[in-house]
Amino acid sequence: MMRILQLNLNHCEVAQDLLCDTISKLRIDVAILSPPRLSEMEFSAFLANITEESRGKRPLFIAGDFNAWSTEWGCWTTRPRAPILLDSLALLDAVLLNTGDVPTFNGRQGSSVVDLTFVSESLAPCVLSWTVSGWYTHNDHQAIVFEIEDAGTSTRPSTRQSCRWNARTLDADRFSAVASGASVAPGTAEDMASSLMDVITGACAASMTKANPRRRREPVYWWTAEIADLRCWSPLK
Repeated sequence: MMRILQLNLNHCEVAQDLLCDTISKLRIDVAILSPPRLSEMEFSAFLANITEESRGKRPLFIAGDFNAWSTEWGCWTTRPRAPILLDSLALLDAVLLNTGDVPTFNGRQGSSVVDLTFVSESLAPCVLSWTVSGWYTHNDHQAIVFEIEDAGTSTRPSTRQSCRWNARTLDADRFSAVASGASVAPGTAEDMASSLMDVITGACAASMTKANPRRRREPVYWWTAEIADLRCWSPLK
């Protein structure tokens, strides 16, 4: 099991001093420090480099403060940088781990979700407990903490993280109808617990919509690696 911390220190010396203490107290194995904010030209070149360097490499892990806003990961609006980012990473079959709408950035001008975590599709089932930490960082960015478990030691099904629903869409009558119409057959405690979970899962699926599933964006038909490479020579408008 590997415990990982992701954080943008934002050139703050105090935040850098606190980092070592945070790593110790949270028992972090690996700390990933995001680079400072990039200009549009730098961002374009950065994406081109990521696409080129990551081709054919698995498992894949890409994380940082992309300063990209999208309603897909909890922002109130979508800005041009977000679809550009997703189209680039779609070439790598990367999936987004961010869930919920807890801000990763809290500044004077407001809050946003700009610190993102992507992994290759094959690695996603091994990622546990992705969360925006409330640990004090003396910084306007919050730390993200999660764990990666050894796929060889996992006994859990790879689909365990897909069962998440939006409680605000709950149809209580539908849930009750599905749950009351099901039954749990007698058997061992483990079998009965498994059957009960199947019943609950079925009732949730019938009465609520999925909430923020980890998703892999499909490449648009016109986007190619060559376009990604060319974009490093032209600033975004």
